[in-house]
Amino acid sequence: MPNTTNVLVPNPKMLIMVILYVILMGVLGVLSSKKENQESMKDFALAGKGLGTWVLIGTFVSTWLGGGTITGSVNSLAYNYGLGPAFCYIIPSVLATILLYFLGPIVRGRGKLTIAELLEDSYGSTARMISAVIIALASFSIVSYQYRGLGIVLNATTGLSVNIATLIACILIVILAVSGGLRTVANTDAVSSAVMLFGLLLAVPFVIKAMGGLDWIIAQAAIEAPNTLTFTGGWGVRDYLVNLLPPLLLCLGDQNLYQRMAAARDDKSVRIGMIGWAIGMLVVCPIIAFLGWAGRMYFSTNIAASQSLIATSTITPWVIGGMMMAAATAFIITSGDSYLLSGATNIASDVYAFFKKDATDQQMLKVTRYSIVIFGAMALVILNFFPNILAIQYWSYTIVGAGITPSLLGCIICPNKVTKWGGLSSMVVGTLLTIGWEMLGHPFGVQTVLVAFPVSLLLLIVVSSLTNDKKA
Repeated sequence: MPNTTNVLVPNPKMLIMVILYVILMGVLGVLSSKKENQESMKDFALAGKGLGTWVLIGTFVSTWLGGGTITGSVNSLAYNYGLGPAFCYIIPSVLATILLYFLGPIVRGRGKLTIAELLEDSYGSTARMISAVIIALASFSIVSYQYRGLGIVLNATTGLSVNIATLIACILIVILAVSGGLRTVANTDAVSSAVMLFGLLLAVPFVIKAMGGLDWIIAQAAIEAPNTLTFTGGWGVRDYLVNLLPPLLLCLGDQNLYQRMAAARDDKSVRIGMIGWAIGMLVVCPIIAFLGWAGRMYFSTNIAASQSLIATSTITPWVIGGMMMAAATAFIITSGDSYLLSGATNIASDVYAFFKKDATDQQMLKVTRYSIVIFGAMALVILNFFPNILAIQYWSYTIVGAGITPSLLGCIICPNKVTKWGGLSSMVVGTLLTIGWEMLGHPFGVQTVLVAFPVSLLLLIVVSSLTNDKKA
């Protein structure tokens, strides 16, 4: 019979380690912000184009492996389907880093603040504003599940309800995001990556010991969820496409990653940063998958999938569990800050500047900070419209994957082949189809990404070929 006796019991002592981490981030943030040019929009958003190799590795890892990784995606897939599907989820990110490895120098050379600026070169100013709204919508959706992730951490350490803890998380992440630009965020990301790696590596042997050894975990899996002991976990071809295509498309169209490429000191730093990022994912993600899977065997259905990894911290010595929670907090805060800053930059430099052509740097910086606060609060509301973190992830990933990625890759790889109308039709229809298909509840049982992305890509190719002689 499934194990139903073990329940999650909050351990307040672990909060000490979380508080120490937050204090460390606060001090580092203050020190970094003093070196940051807070008067120039480009320096604020691109760190003065001075990010070195180690900072880039850390900020790539921290940005991509956020709260969604430890409460959704890899963790939840391991909880529901086992290690095979969870490990496979790493593949799209690694494939994307290979492509971005070659695109990085091109992006850095253009030195744009946002993806919307890149798109403007090929598709015009209207495309810049439309794409900025799409990217901002996706960014703030991603921020929403960072709140929930930190809320789950605070629930495990304090016993506060997840909803109240999520509200506290929102306030904390917004305050940290307002305090500094990309240099501050990137420097704290680099330290957070070290905290993540150390905390999770340290936790694994203690979790295994607390559960009675690997033999007990495997034996329990045979009773609790035998499908998780198979490589596919019961997935078919369509399941792989539905689960692996969205992260691949997001990674290829994620503004946060492109901004970090543009902020690099030189091309060599970008490329080494990409390699380090891929290695980081190959080390950290399997650990997350294992802990998420083991949590299912120990706590059974007494916890939600999103709580699985975090719940395992409560059965270890409090210092070890506290390190795990500090690592989880590192994942969450760094991603939350990054996406808030990224989306707010879109609102200021692409949307606000579209309507106010003579906007100064000071005005755009002010709008950026206001946007962080306003949309940071709105991200909290988004949580009410989705059943779980995994659902929000797939929604936000598909918005970027269908609305941005095809036109973005087109204007970088073959700028002379795509046209204004091809790009605009791809962005608008891809986004509207994503929203509509979700609102209709996936007609015919077909997931949104399998409809929106192909249509968006097809429109880019067909409309561009038909309007090539009329390119604006």
